[in-house]
Amino acid sequence: MNNTDFTVDIKTLLRILQKYAAIIAAVTIAATFAAFVMSEFVLPKKYSASAKFYIENSRTQSEIVNIQDINAARNMVNTCAELFTTRDVAERLKTEANLPYSVNEIMDMINMGTSANTEFLRVSITAASPRMAVYMLEWFVSICAEEFDRIIESGRISLVDSPYSTGKAVFPDTILFLILGFFVGFVLTYLIVFVKEILDIKVKAEDDLFTIYDIPVFAEVMCFDVKVKGEYSYE
Repeated sequence: MNNTDFTVDIKTLLRILQKYAAIIAAVTIAATFAAFVMSEFVLPKKYSASAKFYIENSRTQSEIVNIQDINAARNMVNTCAELFTTRDVAERLKTEANLPYSVNEIMDMINMGTSANTEFLRVSITAASPRMAVYMLEWFVSICAEEFDRIIESGRISLVDSPYSTGKAVFPDTILFLILGFFVGFVLTYLIVFVKEILDIKVKAEDDLFTIYDIPVFAEVMCFDVKVKGEYSYE
């Protein structure tokens, strides 16, 4: 390899990995541990509460349901998802539930999910505690039902899953943080030592003459008069 033709083979990558294995392992473990501490003790945890609505196209109960009613109800699900995430609904939730959050914060806490080709609408709220998430969602589903009756006159909405929370934090994801910490620690450390090795053009062994300067070695005369410990010069 010469100065203008730079190539790196698998052997070189493995040699660098083996040479700095202890440093790479130490930094990777430290980064993984730091990610664990961040996720468990530093970052504020968030909890989610969920509920589910069933939406019908007609206000009256009928034994015969045609495909037009089903399609209309499915389209109405998307309409409700937009209606329930308006600023007016968030303002009502803040006022009626006496919440310590701004309207914009409340809007960010509300999530809507539609099941493909069904008449079900999933709603969830993320808050700082499971109790707060359930409390907010109980008020929210009540307000949504009122807004549905006020705005949409041709349909009916029913709560099929009452607000509940598993009590498990949805953020931060400790497993994901551990994976990211391990990946960042390993890759970043390896890149640093890799660049260090590649930029080091000192000749420390006979193989370096050919590796760095593409000069073959036919014979060598070792000189022991070297000031730097652990290094030799070749003539």
